[in-house]
Amino acid sequence: MTASTSYDSFKLAVYCTAGCLNESFDRLEEELAFFRKHLKLSKVYIENHRGDVCLSRERLLALKAFFEERGIETAGGITPTLGDSYRPGYERLFGGICYTDEASRAKFREAVETAASVFDEVIFDDFFFTNCGCDDCLARKGDRSWEEFRLELMAEVSENLIMKPARAVNPNSRMVIKYPNWNEAYQASGYNTEKQPGIFDSLYTGTETRDPAISQQHIPRYASYSLLRWMDNLAPGRNGGAWFDNLDCTYLDYYLEQANLSVFGRAKELTLFCYSLLKDSAHVPALGFQLGKLDEVAAALGRPVGAWVYEPHHARGEDHLYDYLGMLGISFELTPHFPTDTSAPLLITKNAARDEAVIGKMKEYLRSGGRIVMTSGFVEEMAGRGAEEFTTLRPTGKKLEVGQFAIDTNSCTFNEFSFSAEPVSFPVLDYSTNGTWQTVVALRGHNNIPVLMYDNYGKGKIHTLVIPDDYADLWKLPENVVTRIRKTLSPAALPFAIEGPGQAGLFPSDNGAFVLENFAPIPQRWRISVPEGRELRAPDGGAPSGAVRVGTAADGSAVYEVRLSPSRFAAYAVR
Repeated sequence: MTASTSYDSFKLAVYCTAGCLNESFDRLEEELAFFRKHLKLSKVYIENHRGDVCLSRERLLALKAFFEERGIETAGGITPTLGDSYRPGYERLFGGICYTDEASRAKFREAVETAASVFDEVIFDDFFFTNCGCDDCLARKGDRSWEEFRLELMAEVSENLIMKPARAVNPNSRMVIKYPNWNEAYQASGYNTEKQPGIFDSLYTGTETRDPAISQQHIPRYASYSLLRWMDNLAPGRNGGAWFDNLDCTYLDYYLEQANLSVFGRAKELTLFCYSLLKDSAHVPALGFQLGKLDEVAAALGRPVGAWVYEPHHARGEDHLYDYLGMLGISFELTPHFPTDTSAPLLITKNAARDEAVIGKMKEYLRSGGRIVMTSGFVEEMAGRGAEEFTTLRPTGKKLEVGQFAIDTNSCTFNEFSFSAEPVSFPVLDYSTNGTWQTVVALRGHNNIPVLMYDNYGKGKIHTLVIPDDYADLWKLPENVVTRIRKTLSPAALPFAIEGPGQAGLFPSDNGAFVLENFAPIPQRWRISVPEGRELRAPDGGAPSGAVRVGTAADGSAVYEVRLSPSRFAAYAVR
């Protein structure tokens, strides 16, 4: 059997559910050999509770010894669900626990105590929420909203049913909350990102995107990167890693892509869910091959950089819009804290309206010379509440389907014209000529409507980006429109510029290295320009993979063309 070693840039773990490890130890030996043949596995999470399945302390100790004798670190795991015998008479989606029921609370606390008595680290799978609407929950909620009630309840559960019992059993225990991939809906079921990170010892990030076209979660693929960055900025240094699975990954590339973006987002550990799904799966050899490449790339990357996205706690409105924009080849750095660093642009979506003080913060940011891109959804939400401070754009409630676009003006006409492959429906916003100026408009007959506009404010500039009714239609926009939007949202300090189509992932870092990935189902080409006197290289200084120098721009920049096949990525550095 191949000895287990570690990757240089991240650790690799496998999560084992309470039902995964019910075989004999001889059988487990055979199954483990499969994993270790293809993966540099250094850790397993051993779950003791899920629904009606509970492992005894004796079984946990035996499993722990089995893995540790083979040089594999162990930690505990709990999925906070209960079977039908708990809270009878009330349907609970996914077996979510009713935390107003004393019997349910006692059973969950018992599971926590068992795990903490065996493991110094315990992670909670992403069913640590409540969706119960029983009579007791209704009474406890009273006149409050479900959001208010559940956020408060789950903070109390975190303290009294997890941290206190675990510490009592094992003072050295570390409790880890794994946040799921559906961040736009946390507040509806009690995931409290304001209070829980201060209660738990650390957190973990779900980076599962699977196949958005057929999944009920409809999470864009860029979310495997963006949520990790939000969590890193939520709790710097305390985000334990990224967790993904092979569920509903229609194509093998979709599974591997979750690993790609988790590594590009600088996850310290990757956890694979789960042992039983992977123990005889073609995903494992393919992932082993991919992780070897990713380990090399990660070693060359610095700290991620990108345009700021202000995503306050409990926010929703234009759900995952930044992920659709991110797939235009725009790099984003999400944060729950309003940024003060004006060196990068700031994206403000309708989600930011959750912060009642957001208008004042935007004013200060602009006065300091910052650049803001606010969306049409934010303008609509804040109409009459401060949006008019920044622009003359006003929502009309009308919509228009368009297929022609124009960029910039030369006297009274436009400099560039282009067409989308299919019509795109946009909301129509009115504005005052010369009060607000256009960068990109959409044309239909003798009419044109705003797509990308701007106003000046103090020393800063504020752009308004009008968003299609279907966010995915952003990927249908012509290349020159995508390039202009990308440029508007690019930090000035990036030592390169990219022109070309959307359905791309761009992952730059502060040391000049970056990764470009093709999200499209067809091969695509981009042009990358670097300043005069510099050149595009591989991170190790060698020839840039898939990039060919094709000329020199008028300003002396060297221009390269990059071609990538579907789901492929390449790493570069500007030297």
